[in-house]
Amino acid sequence: MVSTNRWHKAQKHERDYWQKKAARIAYGSTEQLNWYAWKAVEMEKRLQGHLNEEHKQSAKILEIGSGPIGIVTFLKWGERYTIDPLEDFYKSNPVLSHQRDSSIHYCQGTGEKLPFEKKYFSLVILDNVLDHVNEAESVLKEIFRVLSDDGVLYLAVNVHTKLGGVLHSVLSKLKIDKGHPYTFTAKSIRNFIREHQFLVQAETVNDYYLAREKDRKSTSLKEKIKGYTGLSEFIYYSVCKKRSSTV
Repeated sequence: MVSTNRWHKAQKHERDYWQKKAARIAYGSTEQLNWYAWKAVEMEKRLQGHLNEEHKQSAKILEIGSGPIGIVTFLKWGERYTIDPLEDFYKSNPVLSHQRDSSIHYCQGTGEKLPFEKKYFSLVILDNVLDHVNEAESVLKEIFRVLSDDGVLYLAVNVHTKLGGVLHSVLSKLKIDKGHPYTFTAKSIRNFIREHQFLVQAETVNDYYLAREKDRKSTSLKEKIKGYTGLSEFIYYSVCKKRSSTV
């Protein structure tokens, strides 16, 4: 758990990020929309064999920490919900709200206290979220509570090498990296998932060295610094199911 003050600083960072993105979208940028669409396609590939077509059509889907648009916007199946602590800000921004799908249920709230019944959802999406939250343990406990016994958790999170994790933890505590209160490595996120009663059914870990080379070749000074200090992030993906049906 991080302090409430630390989490609020992360949320302000997130809000400022989306204000800048909204300005770019208003001037015709489609980069962010293309990013969400790409993530939806990649997620569907990873879910193959874990959700069949019949289950997909009847699925109740929750995306936690969706941002203003969300991966679910680009899914063509299921009853879709999102929840985000900045929902009131997103819906008040005309540029961001214009990108939304009216058939999606957009909810204000946090992953630590989900306003849904037990076992209501058959798929929960937690993509690029777990290192941003206030209480990561509570988020997984709540997902366990609202996920059906045969449901699926789709998780993606930025991770570091062991050395990069140590460096990032320092930067996070010093609030130099304001947006990421938590730090994970591939090993620590696996352990974290298992400790909270989920079983990993499939996983993919992106290549650290490719991420490092991309950062080193970037025109951004920030990314170059990451590439040459060991701070480059790479992504851990997993498809998980509940360990036990007892809640």
